[in-house]
Amino acid sequence: MNRRIFALQLAGSMVALARCTSSPAGAAAQGKRLLVLSQTAGFRHDSIPRIVDTLRDLGAAAGEWAVVEQADSTEQVARAVTAARLREVDAVVFASTTGNLAFTPEGRTAFYDWVRSGGSYIGVHSATDTFHGDAQYLGLVGGEFATHGPQKEVEVRVQDPQHPATAGLPASFPFFDEIYEFKNWSRGSVHVLLSMARHPQSGAPGDFPLAWTRRYGAGRMFYTALGHRSDAYANPLFRKHLAGGVAWALGLLPGDDAPGNPIR
Repeated sequence: MNRRIFALQLAGSMVALARCTSSPAGAAAQGKRLLVLSQTAGFRHDSIPRIVDTLRDLGAAAGEWAVVEQADSTEQVARAVTAARLREVDAVVFASTTGNLAFTPEGRTAFYDWVRSGGSYIGVHSATDTFHGDAQYLGLVGGEFATHGPQKEVEVRVQDPQHPATAGLPASFPFFDEIYEFKNWSRGSVHVLLSMARHPQSGAPGDFPLAWTRRYGAGRMFYTALGHRSDAYANPLFRKHLAGGVAWALGLLPGDDAPGNPIR
């Protein structure tokens, strides 16, 4: 083979290889950026590492987002939640946080201003067991953990089959997990995505939420109460639910967020 032709072919192959090798990093750099808070001032879930790994995996599979920072300690949270740092991310994920997180007074103001201005809040499982008694946090999330019973299987019902967080899920499906019950919650103030038609303990009929969305100023809020157990993150239905919820919160996919959608 002509040496010049061989050299050109080799150079072309090296360029192509470089492009293939660098494309995942390039895609992550151009995608949405997630800050994950996993500090716990109360009960700490063993599933927290699975939450973070799943968010990374789903973002890489979609090519749309990446976890750029995880703040797990009081010092890390205080450093991460500032006006300057929040300007560098698109979403803050409360990954089974509990209790009062280490927001400084300035960081607290910066966080709520950031969400109102278009930032995205994503809460997983015990995110509602966080900042109890804080009216501003409740105003963002729209519900507060009250109690739970023993882990059990419940029938989950989809309330908005068109929303990205529920699209492709069966109209109802069984799910085994630790099932939360809420206070300071009403269907009229949120857009319900998943719910139960019966009380998880007594079996009495009613309206019992499991996941919802709402707006907070120009910001978007997505919360799912599922995900206590580590094995939930291997469940394809839950992974689909979580991926769609994150994509909606980031503004990557459209979806209804009008509060008070009717019970299905």
